[in-house]
Amino acid sequence: MKKQLILMLDMEGASGIFEENRLAMLHGSDEWRSYGRECLTSDTLAVCEAANEFGIDEILIYDGHFAGNPEHNILIDKLPANAKLFDTPDRCFYWRRIRGQAIWEPFGVITIGQHSRYGEKNAFFPHTIQSPPIKEILLNGMHIAEIGFSVLNFYDTKYLANIGCKASMQEAKELSKNVATIVVKDKESNYKPTYKETYEIIKTRVLEALKNRDNIENTKLEPPFNFSMSLLDGFHYKTPDNFSWKGSFSKTTATWEAPSIEIGLEIFDFVREYIESDI
Repeated sequence: MKKQLILMLDMEGASGIFEENRLAMLHGSDEWRSYGRECLTSDTLAVCEAANEFGIDEILIYDGHFAGNPEHNILIDKLPANAKLFDTPDRCFYWRRIRGQAIWEPFGVITIGQHSRYGEKNAFFPHTIQSPPIKEILLNGMHIAEIGFSVLNFYDTKYLANIGCKASMQEAKELSKNVATIVVKDKESNYKPTYKETYEIIKTRVLEALKNRDNIENTKLEPPFNFSMSLLDGFHYKTPDNFSWKGSFSKTTATWEAPSIEIGLEIFDFVREYIESDI
């Protein structure tokens, strides 16, 4: 059976990007173009090299930073021959389309360039999808953000490793208690290596994670899949007269139920259309 590895990319948690050079993650900026893409590309190539050394047949990559813009955050001409990108219009989060392009049983999922949820301490660029206005998203009581969305879209696929800011590891460990946590920067200890310094660290730890696949235990979720999203002060929901999913709205919290996780993640985009500023 083909061994297919899923890579889900963000950028705030990439090696070499810190608060003093934060423009490197600003999609389209000169710093992003000349330096930031090199950082995320390096992290991704380290994973690809480990995957190919292990014997992965195909690598599928979703580049999710600044979704909605067609220009990628990685230098795709540097990718190995067995790596390809998910096909979504303008890199949008069409979760069922993303899941449908992978085989039924991928070998595993690895998240790269990840930041923490809103409210985590000692974090580089913490936020939940978009904070403000979003304070918290729950799925059956589990607190999820970009990492959770990416991993749970491939529910039942082994979550092998998370690469990013140390503060991002809390969400990763809630999704899989023995996921490999590969820290490439830590605000609390002022650990700020360059992307060249983290390359071999990432490669070595990913190779270990691939070999450890059979021991991975993802957190189990059972249907029905109940979501809620709460807002920060200064924002509210404009309650619609009607909507096409099972759920409810209060001033600062929306809930919805979905028959599958992928559908629930897509309903999120419809729900957030009703967020408004108090001003």
